Amino acid sequence: MAVKRKYEKVKNEGKVARKVKPSLLKLKKNMDIESAVAQYSICIPTSAIDNCFNLEQTTFTAYQIAKTAVLFNIQEIIVLDLSKDRRHGKRPRSKETISDCLLLATLLQYFVTPSNLLDITFKRKNMLYLKHAFAFPKLHQLAFMNESAEHIYREGLSIAQDNAEKEIERDQTNLVYIGKGEIIELSNQNIPRTVRVTVDLQRKEVVSPRDVYKNQTLGYHVRVASTLDEVSEGYARTLWVNSGDYHYDEELSKYRKVETKLPYIMKIKKGSVSETPCNILLIFGKWDHLKRCFKRSDLECSALHRYFSGQLHFPGTVPQGKLAIQDGLQIALTMLQHWTT
Repeated sequence: MAVKRKYEKVKNEGKVARKVKPSLLKLKKNMDIESAVAQYSICIPTSAIDNCFNLEQTTFTAYQIAKTAVLFNIQEIIVLDLSKDRRHGKRPRSKETISDCLLLATLLQYFVTPSNLLDITFKRKNMLYLKHAFAFPKLHQLAFMNESAEHIYREGLSIAQDNAEKEIERDQTNLVYIGKGEIIELSNQNIPRTVRVTVDLQRKEVVSPRDVYKNQTLGYHVRVASTLDEVSEGYARTLWVNSGDYHYDEELSKYRKVETKLPYIMKIKKGSVSETPCNILLIFGKWDHLKRCFKRSDLECSALHRYFSGQLHFPGTVPQGKLAIQDGLQIALTMLQHWTT
């Protein structure tokens, strides 16, 4: 009996050994960029607010993203609409009828809009979705959020001409709305309509915000996309940040390719060849969601892992993927800033 039990034990140990998968051979590399300056844009999927059950929670999540983006001087936020993915179910949030994509984009835009332009930037029907956003502190890191009555510069929005007899092209105007019903007529400039501008109130001229606010943060632009080919235009490098995936397991076969063929970026090396900023895009979210977006896209690359220049690996004990997108955003941008400074 003893011999039989020993045989069965050895046999079972052999079965366990066969179940153990070989260790992953992960690729690691340093990413070189030609420019001495790096600029960052981020792509946030609508799954970032999946776990928000009401408008207040959604607003708080959007505020976290906006605040982090402003602190790290992000140039652009792209909201990736996942509503076309049938597998991506939407949790009902009270009686809201606005889509997740439009809701997130509206909130992100609100937090970088000057107070004097809120009435003209947002339609009255969308003010309902901003009721909790009004209670959050302003992002005073933005130069134009600290305007005083004595300040000679003001943020404005160009509006259409009332007088059609003036010899100005239809898409051009010399009128700028600066809030509280006040409109400035530019002295000798015609500018495109519906454009955010910085106005010199004394000279009545549009001036460069970079010249006015020097090295201060100017905020980000917001746009929406539903496929990866709409996301990826104009970027020198694209990185994936695994986040918001609480069931991610690198040992699963469906993640084998991404773990072994998509290299982990260990450092970014800046060059000195060009002073033109290198635009780097960070895409957050689950691999499964991005894979389905990739299938809907019209891209030349044959596989999703070829779409990216690499992926980030969070330091310490932070598990792969098992982190909220807004939290992963803070860690990722801290790593990148450390590498490039």
